[in-house]
Amino acid sequence: MGRNRREEKQEEMMSMTHRFPAHIRPAVDAAPPIDVVQSDKEARTSGGFTALLESAVQQILAVTYWFDPAPHMGPYPITVRFSGRRIDVKGRLLPGDRFVQDETIEEVVPGSGPISLTTRVRGINPGEWLVTARMLGSAYPAHRLREQGNTTPVAGPLGPIARFWRRWAPSAESAEHVRTCPTPFARVPGIFPGIWGAMVTLGIAVALALQFLVISGDHLAVGPVWTVSLVAIAVGIAGAKGWFIVLHRHEHRIEGWCIQGFITGAILAVTILLVVLDMPVGVFLDVTAPGLLVAMAVGRVGCFFAGCCGGPPTASRWGVWSSDQRVGARRIPTQLLESVLALSLGLGVLVALVGHGPAGGAFFVAGLAAYTLGRQGLLRLRAEPRKTRLGGLATSALAALVLVAAIVLLAR
Repeated sequence: MGRNRREEKQEEMMSMTHRFPAHIRPAVDAAPPIDVVQSDKEARTSGGFTALLESAVQQILAVTYWFDPAPHMGPYPITVRFSGRRIDVKGRLLPGDRFVQDETIEEVVPGSGPISLTTRVRGINPGEWLVTARMLGSAYPAHRLREQGNTTPVAGPLGPIARFWRRWAPSAESAEHVRTCPTPFARVPGIFPGIWGAMVTLGIAVALALQFLVISGDHLAVGPVWTVSLVAIAVGIAGAKGWFIVLHRHEHRIEGWCIQGFITGAILAVTILLVVLDMPVGVFLDVTAPGLLVAMAVGRVGCFFAGCCGGPPTASRWGVWSSDQRVGARRIPTQLLESVLALSLGLGVLVALVGHGPAGGAFFVAGLAAYTLGRQGLLRLRAEPRKTRLGGLATSALAALVLVAAIVLLAR
């Protein structure tokens, strides 16, 4: 009886082999006898304060795979398999001494130039690792690739930006030795560890310096300006965190910040303090406006090199190579566009303020309304989809009305 069962099993396997010829077998390679680890993209969607603290001190392995897009009629998906084993092991390999992790990019844009895909492997033993990476196959049959071979130009040589980032985080398509490190110090193409906090701190310093220069230049007697400003900054930081948590309450995420929350919290704190201290509200807001806008311009540069608030990949010549903390590619530089917007408005308000003097808060209102209006247009260019279209339209309409009213007041 056992022999008959074995023969039946062999016949069934032979039948399956005939049903799946070699040229149309599934593209995904057979995995080694190791469980595939959860994708880093999935791991980053979970959150919570405890999880955030654990993630900051956790030893991880950050590995990058570089490739050029294949010729296609349009965007296409790819999957890369990262495999590794710890080499500084004495004795038998434990479960945490090896891994296999798959990472997928849903839409690779043809003609967009070199692309990097970085995975962060968690739940493994710290040490030195031997890591390889390979593409598992295209979702398109080979004959379609040949048919589409002339539809998109193949990427040319690496530009200086891509070359720099490739040296910063080399590719692992061949065997590479990589050491684990704490999460904040992982090397990812397009990302400088700690840059966001550094640029925000620089922006705050620039804002306070501009505020001091405007007050000194006009010989204004405003009162304890720095006390109010520092308290407003502290409340604004809390507001930025709270706003982000509320926006992402369903995902239980707490790791980000929102500029809307900072502005709202800071304005509320300033208003209350100025009323309590009997200080001129309009004058204080006007002398603060240039510094606030320039500070936001500096902060957006930090966002660009931190991999947040970015645009989608593009093949356009106007794209700039950057990362979303996972996929590095030529993207619409929404952070830099917003930085230019804020810087232009800040300098414009500064020139007008020096020539005209404070106008009862009208410069502050006009600058902030113009920034809000321009930002609503830039939000449409971001890779992250908007929560609601109606909210953006309402915000744009309100900002336009406020801007017109402020201009009318200034023109009198």
